[in-house]
Amino acid sequence: MQAWQDKYREKLISLEQAAKLVKSGETVAFPIQLHPKALGLELAKRAEELRDVKLIAIWSEDYPWFQPAYEKSFSIKELFAGKYTRQSVRDKRVDWVPYILGTTTDYDRQLFTSDRSRLYCSADYFFMKITPPNGDGICSFGHSLFYNPTAARTAKKVVAMVDPRLIWTHGDQIRVSEIDHLVEAPPEEPASVSEFIALPDPQEFEIADVIGAYCASLINDGDTIEIGTGTTSEQTWAHLHTKNDLGVDSEIIVPQTVELVRQGNITGKNRSESKGKVITSCLMAYGGPETDKALEFTNDNPTFEFHDISFQCNVPRIARQRSMVSINAAVAVDLLGQVVIDHIGPLPISGAGGQPEYLIGTHYSEGGRSITTLRSVTKGGTKSCIVPQLEQGSVVSIPAFYVDYLITENGIVNLENKTRRERAEAIISIANPEFQEELRKAAKTLFWP
Repeated sequence: MQAWQDKYREKLISLEQAAKLVKSGETVAFPIQLHPKALGLELAKRAEELRDVKLIAIWSEDYPWFQPAYEKSFSIKELFAGKYTRQSVRDKRVDWVPYILGTTTDYDRQLFTSDRSRLYCSADYFFMKITPPNGDGICSFGHSLFYNPTAARTAKKVVAMVDPRLIWTHGDQIRVSEIDHLVEAPPEEPASVSEFIALPDPQEFEIADVIGAYCASLINDGDTIEIGTGTTSEQTWAHLHTKNDLGVDSEIIVPQTVELVRQGNITGKNRSESKGKVITSCLMAYGGPETDKALEFTNDNPTFEFHDISFQCNVPRIARQRSMVSINAAVAVDLLGQVVIDHIGPLPISGAGGQPEYLIGTHYSEGGRSITTLRSVTKGGTKSCIVPQLEQGSVVSIPAFYVDYLITENGIVNLENKTRRERAEAIISIANPEFQEELRKAAKTLFWP
């Protein structure tokens, strides 16, 4: 049998050779994070000779192909509409894909469709990053997996950039034998930090901190929690230092999560499955000393298991966890309790992430509950985020009947088992006081005879 070291050397190619593998009309998938940036830039250099190459990702790095001059060469699909593509999505030059994360494989990693028609199961090429192999020829995906295991298993060809700066994580991994081509990261390859999500301004942070404290008041010792992206949800982590024996089962974690593990607040001892483990798909690396400290602690630490996002966001798996609590952010809510999480009107501004699956899964968890967080106002306090009816064209990602707890900086309400009138009254009670009378008048028209 050929040693993995020999296979590794045989599979090594240059950045230029890797980029030249792609032909016109083919599809290339990139990771959601940890992009092989230098490889993407090398592919962009071939714009003049390529036509209609389809590119799929959450675009957490900037590339030339977002510019109009590249439209004939590259067709871009975007799952998040973040910092680098939001304007291009609004201009209809980049196609935003309505997509939830847990629909590729089931709990046992079996594809839902044999024809590989799912978004991350149909690429001609998958370009990704990995760590150098260990002594057994096994590589780690680093601190951000999302679809990487599934995409690497289903793409026709896998090209992996070997980056020694990535940390080693436990959970899903990949062997050298499962990779078609290897490229070694050049010195100029950028550090992998999550710069495509903007940091909040001080006023927004203050509001988020109040909301985070409210969220923490609903979390009991021994609960297992999921906290999604968004300032109003993520700030919950800052208020969990008095809790004991928490578990974490979340599509993302942040440096504060790692610190809570270090301090002993998160032990996972009461988890129904994977006792003592933190189960996640991504450590959000925002940069700075806290991120560096978190990555160092997570490196080769078996307490943390990183899995494919379809495993992570599998609703039956989430529901099996007792006392499962989901905490996720919204951008608008109407008086019926319908929730918008990734649009302003008809325009996408982010993506659904794992919020739908975790919110649904917690409803079926024994002792579980879901929490939706929301700033009561936006645009400097001039516009209410709680509205009588959603703007025409708004995309409702969370139906009203799945909303449990709703929190703004003005308080907490529970909408379960309430009538339309009771829901409206509860929601209005946590709206900004300046808009409450206007909302009451609208509610009278909508829900009273």
